[in-house]
Amino acid sequence: TLLLTEQTEVLTLVTNSLKVDLTNRNQYIQGLSLIVIGNMATPDMARDLSSDVEKLLKSSNAYLRKKAALATIRLLKKEPDLIEHMASIVPDLLKDKAHGVLISGIQLMIDILDIAPEMKEEYCKTVPTLVRLLRSFVSMGFSPEHDVGGIADPFIQVKLLTLLRKLGRANDETSEQMSDVLAQVATNTESAKNAGNAILYECVQTIMGVQSDSNSRVLAINILGRFLLNRDNNIRYVALNSLSRVVSEDIAAVQ
Repeated sequence: TLLLTEQTEVLTLVTNSLKVDLTNRNQYIQGLSLIVIGNMATPDMARDLSSDVEKLLKSSNAYLRKKAALATIRLLKKEPDLIEHMASIVPDLLKDKAHGVLISGIQLMIDILDIAPEMKEEYCKTVPTLVRLLRSFVSMGFSPEHDVGGIADPFIQVKLLTLLRKLGRANDETSEQMSDVLAQVATNTESAKNAGNAILYECVQTIMGVQSDSNSRVLAINILGRFLLNRDNNIRYVALNSLSRVVSEDIAAVQ
C-alpha cells in the first residue's frame, strides 16, 4: 500500500496472494490482507474477493469483523453491484459489543446510503436499534476504555447522529422515532469539553436535517447560541456557519 497504487499493473498478480492471506490462521496476516483491500482494491479485485471478505464480516473475531467492514466500504465503492448482495448483512454489525466493529458498521451503512440511496427504506428499520444505542451512550457512566474528556465514545455518538440524519431526512416516521433521543443528547451532553461540543454540533445538524418539531429546532438553535459565547473562535465560527444555513429554514427560532 505504500509503494503501489490501484493503477499498478502488478496488482492483477496480487489478488491470489490476498485470497490466500484471507484464509490464513494468523489473524494479523488476515488483517493485513483486509487493509490492502480497503486501501487499494480495484473493481476486479472487489468482484474476486468479495465472498472472502463477506466470510470475515461474519467472523467470531471482533478484530477481523472491524477490518472486514472497512474493507467492504472500498469493495462497494469500487463495485456498487455488490451492494444488493451484501447490504442485508450490515445491520447485524449494530448488535456487536465491540466498539470498533460498531463504528465500522455504522460508517459502512453511511457509505452504502451515499452509494445506493434506494437502501434507505430497508435501513430505516434499524432506527429503533440506533436510537437504543445512542441512548445507551448518553446515559453510560465513566468507561475508561472509550472515555474522551468525560464523554463516552464521542466518535460513535457522532457517527450515530450522522446515520440518523440520513435516515430521518424527509421521513416523518423515522424522525418521530428519534426525536426523544435527540432532545436527550442536546440537553445531557457536557459542553465544557471539545468532545461534547462535537456531539452537540452533530446533534444540531441532525435536528435541523430531519423532520423535527419547533421545540427541537429551538433547542438546537439555543445550542448554537451557546457556541457563540464560547471563547474558542473555531466553535464560534461553526455556530455562525450553521446559523447562516438555518436562518433560511427557521428565521423565527434564530431571532
